[in-house]
Amino acid sequence: MQLRPRGLTAALLVSVAGAAPALASEELQNICSSCHTAEENGLSRISGQRKSPEGWMMTIVRMQQSHGLEISAEDRRAIVQHLADTQGLAPSEAAPFRYALEKDPNAQESFDEPFASMCSRCHTGARGLLQNRTAEEWELHMDFHVGHFPTIEYQALGRDREWYKIARTEIAGFLAEQNPLETAAWTDWQAAEKQPVAGNWVVMTDLPGIGEAYGKLTVTGDASPYQVSGEFVTADGTVHPASGQMNLYTGYEWRANLDIGGTPYRQVLALSEDGNSLQGRQFDRGNDALGAPLSGVREGAGSVILGTVPSAVPAGEAQVQVVGTGLDGLDASAGEATANTFGAALSLAAEGNGVVTFSAGGAEGQIAHYTSVDSLRVEPEFTIARVGGGSDEGPAAVPAYFNAVGMWNGSDGEAGTEDDVRIGRVEAQWTVANAHEHAAHMKDTEFSGVMQANGIFLPAIAGPNPDRPFSANNAGELTVQAEAMGQQAEAMLIVTVQRFIDPPIR
Repeated sequence: MQLRPRGLTAALLVSVAGAAPALASEELQNICSSCHTAEENGLSRISGQRKSPEGWMMTIVRMQQSHGLEISAEDRRAIVQHLADTQGLAPSEAAPFRYALEKDPNAQESFDEPFASMCSRCHTGARGLLQNRTAEEWELHMDFHVGHFPTIEYQALGRDREWYKIARTEIAGFLAEQNPLETAAWTDWQAAEKQPVAGNWVVMTDLPGIGEAYGKLTVTGDASPYQVSGEFVTADGTVHPASGQMNLYTGYEWRANLDIGGTPYRQVLALSEDGNSLQGRQFDRGNDALGAPLSGVREGAGSVILGTVPSAVPAGEAQVQVVGTGLDGLDASAGEATANTFGAALSLAAEGNGVVTFSAGGAEGQIAHYTSVDSLRVEPEFTIARVGGGSDEGPAAVPAYFNAVGMWNGSDGEAGTEDDVRIGRVEAQWTVANAHEHAAHMKDTEFSGVMQANGIFLPAIAGPNPDRPFSANNAGELTVQAEAMGQQAEAMLIVTVQRFIDPPIR
């Protein structure tokens, strides 16, 4: 049974403010030993598991909710830090499932049976695989599910089989082999020299509803919580100041809460093993569906090109920021380049359709300039939004964020084939249409929400709607349509119901 996802599903953690230094094992025992007994390697149950920072936070919160644990917020943050540092996941162990930690709303996952229907029918498969346990702990984990969720054996895909028997004999055994407590990856990572995170980082991302952006973040401090300050700059030169705090877990797990231009953002990033690059996702803390990938490089880490802002430009005069570090003397096939604090500024005066290439110190990049495109692509091609609001108690609506990407046909002259050339993001006009005949009958375009000019779909209010047949809620199935330069493209959007339970790992 293969448990690496063939595709990729949708994740948040602790507020980093005021996190205490990692606790010594004796202090951990003072807080947890009233329920967990001492063992040779630590405390019962705890010593047989390794998890992500989010996983350990979920465990402690469950101890509070289900077992009456009394613990201060400061101690809880400190325990998460300690356990993530000493019983966490190696970078290679977490890498296949980072989409769940990053709460990526557009990721899709697919697992083989019986894991798919036994485990990922209730939560993402990633949630189960972002942890390592002893064989005994995996068996106890199956018992935990029955104890805490006794109806699991009577739900669909549970009642049609001997769920507990399969869980105990097949799933627990396989996971014990697939995700054991002791691995070479974790042993090697524990022994590896961890690189300091403090310093200057050149970064590139997208601020939903605002646009592509580059910037610099300065990290100061000797331990969590680190202080973070800096700025993000959009293609038109608008500066969005950034400040906040960051915790670094397990030597590479970057979790930051930042204010960027007045909007609270969350960063769930991974530091590379050499300590010189960052990869992950940044999203609006009030609505994690509004986010984008973020990449970063440590200032001074050789010559590195992350990309350009904007990612593509209409033909004519244009100012482009080549984002990276060590780009003094950037050599471009057209235009003039001048090194700056974010990499190098490139001034272009390009005609027609074409590509400008550039390089510095072995790092290479390019940007397309265009007067026309052969086709468009809407990204993501499929996603969901959720109705919301309507009461003081219910969850807020969850929007969806789309971008239009221009494409040129490759050498085969055909659109939609593997040799197509990606130009980059282009300005488009956005509309929605009913996805099929039943959606038209239910008037989904009228009731399910509104598509904004910036590519953000805002779902309608939650709750029964007396204006719809059967007083149905405002769910719907829509086709998102983009049009630019005479070309059109579509994506599928499902507007569904609220998510009332939203744990750090879904």
